[in-house]
Amino acid sequence: MLKLNHQAFNTVYLSLVENSVNAIDNYYLLEFTNLQTRESEARVVTKGDVSYRSVELYLYVNFVGQPSYTMQEMSFFKYNIYEQTSATNTDVNDASVLGLRETGKAWVGGTSEVTYIKQEEAYNTNDVYLKV
Repeated sequence: MLKLNHQAFNTVYLSLVENSVNAIDNYYLLEFTNLQTRESEARVVTKGDVSYRSVELYLYVNFVGQPSYTMQEMSFFKYNIYEQTSATNTDVNDASVLGLRETGKAWVGGTSEVTYIKQEEAYNTNDVYLKV
């Protein structure tokens, strides 16, 4: 599981080399889907060092002044990483996409507290029906 910081620059290390066609020259499209709202957002992420096993990826979450993912804090997301030959494509169905390389879950932390909402009171009389 990826643990991302809210309103921050994040670095993640993923074992993409063994599944990739060409981890050094190709690009990675990272798609996040909010597990509550089912809304998705995909971006080509900046790649850092590529070692013999892992790829370093850089991404911004809710960061002002940078192209970043818009993510609700204290939430869970599903992520898919696609390898592609294009540096600008954000469509997972494009011809430049070579395939899905990794999938998993991510959690975005934050500073807000959980807000509880009190539901309206139920009726005083509850009827129970039995089938005989």
